[in-house]
Amino acid sequence: MSTSSSNTSVASLLKKTEHYDKDERYMATSDLCEVLKRQGGSAEYHGAMDTTTERKICTAVLRLLHDKSNDVQAIAVKTLGILLTTVHQEQVLEIADSLANQVLDKNKGELRDVYAIGLRTLCKTVPMEMGDSVSQKLVTRLLEGLQSDQEEIVLACLDVLTDLLGRFGASSIHVTRQHEAILQLCLQQLSSDSHVVRKRAGNTIGCLSVVLSDALLVRMVESLLSQIEMAEGVGKSGRRRTRLAQKQAEAQKLKSKAGDTRALIRTMCTVSGAVGHRLGQEQIDRIVPIFLRFCDADDAVTGDDDLDDDDEMMEEAEEDEAAIALANELRESCFTGFESFVSRCPAEVEPHLDQIVQAALAYMSYDPNYSYGNDDVEEVDEDDEYFEDEDNLEEEDQEDDDDDESWKVRRAAIRALAAVVKAKQHDPSMLWTKEFNVRKNKSSTVANALTARFKEREENCRVDVIDCTTNLLSVTVNAAKEGGITFATPDAMETDGVVIDLGTSYRPTLVKSCEKLLSIKKGGERSKTAALALLSTLCRAPGGVGDQEEIDSVFEHIRNLISAGQGDNGLHRDSLSKTLKLDALSLVNEMLASDKHNPVYIKRGIYNTLLPDLCLSVKEHWYKVIAEALRVLSEVPRYFLSGYDGTEDPVERKQEMDHVATSMYTAIEPLLSAHDVDQEIKERALATCASLLSSLHSNLSKEQMDRLLTLVLERLRNETTRIAAIKTLSTVASSSGVDSMDNEDQVDLSLILGDSVSEMASFLKQQNRSLKQSSLEALDIVVTNHGSEDSSLADGQLFSTVLRELGELIVDSDLHLSHLALRVSISILKVCPACGPAVKEHVSTPALVLSTSPLLQDSALVSLLVFLEQMVISEAIDFQELLQLLRSRAETEERLSKLPLSSLAQSIAVITAATTPENREGVISDLLKSLEGASDAMDEASTRQMILSLRASGDLGRVVDYSSMDGVAERFQAVYLGSFDSSYEEIKHAGAYALGRAAMGAQAVLLPAIVDALEKNNQKKQYLLLSALREFIQCHLKTRGDAIVPSVPVILPHLINHCADEQESVRTMVADCMGALTCLQPAGMLVTLRDLIAEHSEIEAPGGHVAEGDEKSRVNALACWTALSSIKLAIAGKASASDLAAFMPDFLKLLDVEELSVRNAALLMVYSSVHHMPQLVSGTMSELIVPRLQDVSNLQLKKVVDLGPFKHTVDDALPLRKSALSIYATCLENLPSSLDIAAFMPVLAKALGDAEDVQLQAHQIVISMCQHHPEYLVMAADSFVEPLEKTINKKVGSKTGTELERANEWIKSGLRTMVALSRIEGVMNSPKFTDFVERTRKNTKFKTLLEALDS
Repeated sequence: MSTSSSNTSVASLLKKTEHYDKDERYMATSDLCEVLKRQGGSAEYHGAMDTTTERKICTAVLRLLHDKSNDVQAIAVKTLGILLTTVHQEQVLEIADSLANQVLDKNKGELRDVYAIGLRTLCKTVPMEMGDSVSQKLVTRLLEGLQSDQEEIVLACLDVLTDLLGRFGASSIHVTRQHEAILQLCLQQLSSDSHVVRKRAGNTIGCLSVVLSDALLVRMVESLLSQIEMAEGVGKSGRRRTRLAQKQAEAQKLKSKAGDTRALIRTMCTVSGAVGHRLGQEQIDRIVPIFLRFCDADDAVTGDDDLDDDDEMMEEAEEDEAAIALANELRESCFTGFESFVSRCPAEVEPHLDQIVQAALAYMSYDPNYSYGNDDVEEVDEDDEYFEDEDNLEEEDQEDDDDDESWKVRRAAIRALAAVVKAKQHDPSMLWTKEFNVRKNKSSTVANALTARFKEREENCRVDVIDCTTNLLSVTVNAAKEGGITFATPDAMETDGVVIDLGTSYRPTLVKSCEKLLSIKKGGERSKTAALALLSTLCRAPGGVGDQEEIDSVFEHIRNLISAGQGDNGLHRDSLSKTLKLDALSLVNEMLASDKHNPVYIKRGIYNTLLPDLCLSVKEHWYKVIAEALRVLSEVPRYFLSGYDGTEDPVERKQEMDHVATSMYTAIEPLLSAHDVDQEIKERALATCASLLSSLHSNLSKEQMDRLLTLVLERLRNETTRIAAIKTLSTVASSSGVDSMDNEDQVDLSLILGDSVSEMASFLKQQNRSLKQSSLEALDIVVTNHGSEDSSLADGQLFSTVLRELGELIVDSDLHLSHLALRVSISILKVCPACGPAVKEHVSTPALVLSTSPLLQDSALVSLLVFLEQMVISEAIDFQELLQLLRSRAETEERLSKLPLSSLAQSIAVITAATTPENREGVISDLLKSLEGASDAMDEASTRQMILSLRASGDLGRVVDYSSMDGVAERFQAVYLGSFDSSYEEIKHAGAYALGRAAMGAQAVLLPAIVDALEKNNQKKQYLLLSALREFIQCHLKTRGDAIVPSVPVILPHLINHCADEQESVRTMVADCMGALTCLQPAGMLVTLRDLIAEHSEIEAPGGHVAEGDEKSRVNALACWTALSSIKLAIAGKASASDLAAFMPDFLKLLDVEELSVRNAALLMVYSSVHHMPQLVSGTMSELIVPRLQDVSNLQLKKVVDLGPFKHTVDDALPLRKSALSIYATCLENLPSSLDIAAFMPVLAKALGDAEDVQLQAHQIVISMCQHHPEYLVMAADSFVEPLEKTINKKVGSKTGTELERANEWIKSGLRTMVALSRIEGVMNSPKFTDFVERTRKNTKFKTLLEALDS
């Protein structure tokens, strides 16, 4: 559309907006809105409208805002929102000015709401770049309106000002300059006579607090608190304090009105919710006691309390309903504030937590107008009549006084408790064990009080109570997994920690209460859902929901829920929702999937109560219920294998299993055969079929078996269900059921086996990788379990087809698929050796090519070695031919690196070990001839052949004992030790590798040679000998056997002799050896390491370095470094955690050593512990380790090194700071409960400005915390600005190549951190951080990088 035609269309629409018919005006305005949308969203139209047309449109839309028709006004407001994004700034400012005039005009009362909506729309939609100009135009006018004597104008200005502050409060300089004026006027409005004005003013102050400077925020809080402090309390205790104060001083006349107090407290709560993290300890210490004045536990009366004091009864009678309502509103606001404080600043509120919990427990049961007939807050009577007539809950609520809003106080108190539970999630022990004085002569723990409060009559509160209990139970289970809490069980060992007797004290009451809630006949669905969620969480705790009686009872209530609508007996058929059925089925699944219940009890409950209704549930209409019912049914069959205790009659057991199998077949067969059902149902039906066939196939008739297998094959041929069908076939093929005579048997898959294998072989040609992977995994299982000679798979032609496809998948571009393809080939060779020629034809060639790939490693390498071994065992290829093919790979492949030669050597060793003794002796003879005849002057090919022979002899010697052959071990020993004199480093290391490996087999000959040579050679050879010794120990470590035990006394003295060697490489080898020995023999080695450290503990290192000439300290430092490195490696190698734990306190003492290398080694040991075995240090983190980490994080040891032409600054403490930061980062993931994250924020801020490597670490920590701990980053965002800005604006200078690339990555990492922080809710409320982000985004040199990060 051209510009002229567009303007013509707009002109026509503008004319119609003046039409006398309101419908015409409405349609014209709507069309105009669409035109503006197209123009604003298209680059072609952008800026195409001339100024005159813009002005006409603005005038027309403003005129339509005060149209007589409400519909026209509404569409005009919508059009205004679009218009503001398309016109130029001049027009936007004119609109803002015009709307502000209309809002402030005292004669425009009828349409002021419309103008205010328009002005709010402007604030919300105007482009950010116009924000400063718009703010300049509006802020002064709005402040003028706040001083108006008309309430409507004040309300409108407060609403607009709230939106303006929310959008531009931090970014517009004209708004920030008026923060103090806005604050003063809003505070004045808190004393307004109008309740609505006070409430709106509080909202505006809450929005303003987000963007206020720290100084103004403190002033605002002080102002609010000083006014609240002058207010009287509420309730009996509040009136007593008021009378006393009136007697003491006339100054009580200064007290604020109760209405003002409510507004002040509400405002303070709003501020706390918005910026509670910015409030300091001083403010919290003032706020909480003030709020507690309005939440006195003595005033939390219930209908069951006895009021014996006549004066108190008279005072209660005198208190009118308005005062009660006012007091309740104040209490609700206070508890809302407590919830905010506990959630936002848990560390600051910790000193007041007991008082908050006490008040919350008291007011959780505050219900003065209702009697529950039970005033014991500690116990719930299981015969409580209140629950017995639960059907009358709704009627009773309706009969209560409609004006009774005490439930809001109870709800706020419960939510405050929920915040406490969340704050104590890492150590909730106090919530189970600590007694709080709730009311006079009554005390309770949090857990007891919550359990007793399930009788709550108001459903909103009742649901919150159950949810809070669920959360408490969940965090306690999680804490028990971390070791902080122990549940009392019959087989539990005595412990010094907190023990919670869930089974005796809580579980019966919880289950009984949930069952009564589930028995409600009408309504109460939210309570039922919450009760089901609680029972699901209980399944994760030791003992689950209980024993046979509890399980049967729970199953009975679930049966009533899921049977609704299935017949006339459904208890809840009138009002039950589909979601409740889904929740009930989810609970059953949790119970069946949990390992906390006795399988015998579960089996009985399923069979006697639940099975028929579960089978009927798959006929529901909602697909989610059907899928969940199928998921439950898939768990059922295994209980009829493990759910018998051996006392049952075999005939009855067979009948039970037959009945279950038939019932499940009847339920799932229609869903398996249906084609018009949801995809999830198809997949779940296949999974249930797999479970049924795997466990109860012997209890199905042949017709039923054949039908199910046929349907599985049909699903295998369907594109949408083939992966699920493959998994089903895999599960069935790998399983063994148990028949009535307790004999193991396999599922007979002969009906579909050939077709299934053929189908899966065809899938290997597909491009879908997940399909190929699933097919390979299933083929391996099917061939292994059903590929015997008497099977239908004995057809060599079918296997040949499979092998042809397998050969195409063996490539180094996808090592995992190569591994799976090789595993299938191995399985085929094992079950059908006659397929050897086909394997040789299709698989051997790509396998040989893979053997020299530099990428070959891990599972693919292991599978290749097993495949080559199996080819020799199965005689699929002649040994000599295969050996020659492998050797030729080294001869034909040029420039083979270390990894391909290593793979080839292992391949040669594997096939040699698998062949006949004659062939093996021939290979050994050839290896000796090749090695003994080598000269020192060799070309590249000869060197490669020498390395291959050395490594192959070593790998073969690991499994073949050379000492059993006459003179062979001695000859190899001479060759290996002689290789250390070679001029080629590769040959030296290959010789050391071979010597260590061969010593595994010829231990009696080669091990003494290694340790004797250690004391007779120079440092270079010592390193090689230690490398050989490490290989020897590593070989034993892989087998985890005790064969090395007699050798430890031979090895250990030589290792200790070299633990203080001058060469770090030698000490590193010693540490590797000692670490591996510790994994094999932890008890003895840990004592040795402890004694070694104790012997060398005297280290004097002023300034972090041993003084020159202090030989003793130097040797001791080197020995301690080696010992700590050994422990670090032992922890990483998964040494016995129980043995390590006893010695960790001794090892951690080295954190206090001043010598830098020892302290860094200790830090790295701690890092290894936190990463691999956090339980080793969890108890000492807060008191011992974290203070040392903070000291190290602040350590600076810079010195200037004179390099002649220039000087270089070196910081010797940099490695320590990097190690400390690594520990912090790992603690945030593995031990967050042991770390004071708030105290870590200054450390992190400093790290952001440290050296480049530390900065990059800090960036990763910040990005990770954005996901897991964002609330702490909100508090610290301002402190991150300066270091991040310095990093981002780092000048690259004249750097080129790798240095330039590294510098750019450094800058990009800083930008990535800034973007991640800016996406956290609340961070952009910081003016300082917002300014930083806007400055950075306006910088053109970052545009490309930021666009890439934002996408």
